[in-house]
Amino acid sequence: MLQRTAAVTAALVITLVSVTGCAAGPGGTASSTRTAAAVPQLDPQVASTLDDALRTVQASPGVASATSRVELHQRYTAADGTAVTPLGLDAWDNRDAGPAAPPPFGGVSPEDPRLPPVPTPSARPTPPAGATETHSFSSAFVVTMDPDATPSEASAVPVAMAERIAWTGVTLTLRVPAGPEHVLSSVTYSGTFDQQISDETALGIASGLATLAATPGVTGLEASIPQTMRVDYGSLTIGLSPTDDATLARVHAVIDRTAFGGTTLHGSFGNGAKP
Repeated sequence: MLQRTAAVTAALVITLVSVTGCAAGPGGTASSTRTAAAVPQLDPQVASTLDDALRTVQASPGVASATSRVELHQRYTAADGTAVTPLGLDAWDNRDAGPAAPPPFGGVSPEDPRLPPVPTPSARPTPPAGATETHSFSSAFVVTMDPDATPSEASAVPVAMAERIAWTGVTLTLRVPAGPEHVLSSVTYSGTFDQQISDETALGIASGLATLAATPGVTGLEASIPQTMRVDYGSLTIGLSPTDDATLARVHAVIDRTAFGGTTLHGSFGNGAKP
């Protein structure tokens, strides 16, 4: 119930728009007129900043692994505003992301086999003539902590990223694996990294998840933090067992004492009843 693809498509940022008939080249400069646009490239300064954030997270205490994947997006719009992007263009442009990266956005994940694979054409689709071209990027960080990582160690990850990244196009999925006394917990920060994330807020989220993960009756835990960083505007998905009202009441009481009090709840008992 709780598992879903590890890489989440972030909000799009940094838009490089060319005039009709020209392509936006690396760094946003307009290239000479050509019949086919060049494959989009990430600005070197942006790439360097993302790499710095990844290295910082990888070296952080309590982090077992950290990966990132950048995907470039290329869109074409006709003069009347109609979307005319060739099918499979993004999949082709991002086909060489490498096996060490997280799964492609929308691709098959071992954790969610329901998602279909992204079709990748054998040749790059031809962009339509006379259309306006727009480039953007999205970046997904996936960080797995040690099972015995402290809330303080977990909270340091989004804080460090926010200190180095200045775009909404970045998403972080942060996991603490199951340990002897707690279940696996996962939190996704969606598009929040264009602002400061305070130590207090990040620690409140990590501490709340750690508390709930160790609460009897909780079998799974996943939270989502929206771009506004308003935790109560996010969501919390909880698996519960056994299927009785006492378990539900006990878990509700714990939630109300954490940073997730007032957050939208999702979940179910084993019999499908909603909490």
